Amino acid sequence: MSASLKNQQGFSLPEVMLAMVLMVMIVTALSGFQRTLMNSLASRNQYQQLWRHGWQQTQLRAISPPAHWQVNRMQTSQAGCVSISVTLVSPGGREGEMTRLHCPNRQ
Repeated sequence: MSASLKNQQGFSLPEVMLAMVLMVMIVTALSGFQRTLMNSLASRNQYQQLWRHGWQQTQLRAISPPAHWQVNRMQTSQAGCVSISVTLVSPGGREGEMTRLHCPNRQ
C-alpha cells in the first residue's frame, strides 16, 4: 500500500455521533411536518365534501345523501320563491349549514 493510504483516517466518534443526532432531528422534524400536512389536507377534503353535499342537498330536487351522512332539509315558499335550508353532519362529525333561495325567472 502507498504511504498516503496508510495515513488516512475516517471521521472521529464525536463527529459521527453529531451527524447521527442531526440526522435524527431532521427526520423527526420532517415526519412531524408531513403528519401536519396530511391532517390539514384531510380536513380540507372533508370541508370540500361537506360543501359539495350541501350544495347538492339545496337543489330543488335533492339527491339521496351518501351513506352515514345526516341531513336535515327544510323547504319554505314565499312570494313565488323557494328557500331551502340544509344542515349536514359528516361521518367524521363535521357539521355544516347552507341556505339557498330559488326564484323563478320573471319576464
